[in-house]
Amino acid sequence: MASGESTVQMVDPFLEGLIEELDAILIDARSLAEGLSQPQFNWNPDPRRWSVAQCLEHLTLSLRLYPAEIERMIGEARERATANERPYREGWLSRWVVSGMEPPPRFRIRTRQSVDPDPGLDRDTVMRDFTAAHLKLRELITAADGVSLRHGRMRSPFAPILQFTLGQVLAMNLAHARRHLWQARQVRQHPNFPA
Repeated sequence: MASGESTVQMVDPFLEGLIEELDAILIDARSLAEGLSQPQFNWNPDPRRWSVAQCLEHLTLSLRLYPAEIERMIGEARERATANERPYREGWLSRWVVSGMEPPPRFRIRTRQSVDPDPGLDRDTVMRDFTAAHLKLRELITAADGVSLRHGRMRSPFAPILQFTLGQVLAMNLAHARRHLWQARQVRQHPNFPA
């Protein structure tokens, strides 16, 4: 377990599953970066493909777009649920996008420039920031326990036409992490990866 992780007793089994997924992501990321030199960490197969460092940095930058929105959604879910409003129904398009984030990628999604990672990143800094961003997400998942995951909603920061529920946003961030950890693993397994 990473620093800050602990066994959490959750009311919602879906969220408990997300905590387990997040813990596995932290372990996977550490194993991908472990033992890599700075040149290996920053090596990319070609200029159009990211290095291990860039995959992890992209996840950190992307995840930083969400905490304030997730906190707002948790508050919105509490307010709307207490007003006995009819639960929000998840649309097929939103479910399709979330499942489409899982590796291996079935379609490419153009990233925003703000989450496009720089080359030449420091391994210790990337790993520290990656861990901190994911532990923050862990806190938010824990904070969402007991609220309706269908009531809070937000528009996608990457495709504003799409609207997601609180549950979808949490699940999507973990699927996104798995997608880019898979991508980083492909870099490490590349035949030209430096020894």
